[in-house]
Amino acid sequence: MYMFRKAVLQMNLNYLETFVMVAKHKSFSRAAKALSLTQPAVSKHIAMLETHYGTKLVNRTSRRVELTDAGIVLYHFAGRIIAITQRAKEEISSFAEDVKGRLAIGASTIPGHYVLPRMISKFKELYPLVDVSLEVSNTGKIVNRLHEEAIHVGVVGAPVDCVEINCTAFMSDELVLVIPAGHPLSSRKELVADDLVGEKLIVREQDSGTRRVIEEKLTAAGVPLDSIPIAGEFGSTESVLAAVEAGLGISFVSRWAAEKAALSGRVELRTLKDVNMSRNLYLIYPKDRILSRPTHAFISFVKS
Repeated sequence: MYMFRKAVLQMNLNYLETFVMVAKHKSFSRAAKALSLTQPAVSKHIAMLETHYGTKLVNRTSRRVELTDAGIVLYHFAGRIIAITQRAKEEISSFAEDVKGRLAIGASTIPGHYVLPRMISKFKELYPLVDVSLEVSNTGKIVNRLHEEAIHVGVVGAPVDCVEINCTAFMSDELVLVIPAGHPLSSRKELVADDLVGEKLIVREQDSGTRRVIEEKLTAAGVPLDSIPIAGEFGSTESVLAAVEAGLGISFVSRWAAEKAALSGRVELRTLKDVNMSRNLYLIYPKDRILSRPTHAFISFVKS
């Protein structure tokens, strides 16, 4: 009886996977090819689902497949069921004697490019059986990916205020002022916040943790943000540095990235005498989710 129920469960999950693939490709033939099934097998899976739910799930025309209203509802839940089943398999298998399994890390630009590669290398020396992937985006998108359960843990450059997420500072960073070589400010070794008034500022996009920290620091120092006009918004630290080199304006970036750019001689670095531009990097992970052993191991590794 157990084996029969197990077979039925697996069979139904396969039907849902087939349905999701048909919905994505809008084609029975393309879904069959993606799943390495025959087209009659795909048709049978869809028919079995329609019989089970007692309603039509797809409309087939000569050109494409469209979901019915009921099909749209099932598509929403089927994707979640498949994802949860896969996660359960990964997390249960991780409780073997060795720490092994998949670890998906999301990171904002600075930790993703300058901190985590070396950290992951050290982590892999301790846990060689863990399959690690790293996704780099801005802080806002990394938080969203954590909510979507697309990643297990995140590393970002600004604190996250969310009741569902643990947020722990684990490393310090410093934002430094980057100016083009030969800029009028480059003749002065010491600068204060008021020296920035009227200058053109290059910033990251709205969801960037770096941008949020800069705005908070300057506002706290009494510098109105509208007194420093924005010359442009860029999606990465490297593009910000390239814009500064081209003379578009000035900017604040992490010292880790800035010092590398300064070696070229095309930009110069300064600090503000009256503003502390240090910040923390944060480890974020869900409060209410059962964490796999690879995730636990990585969190402990980072905190230590």
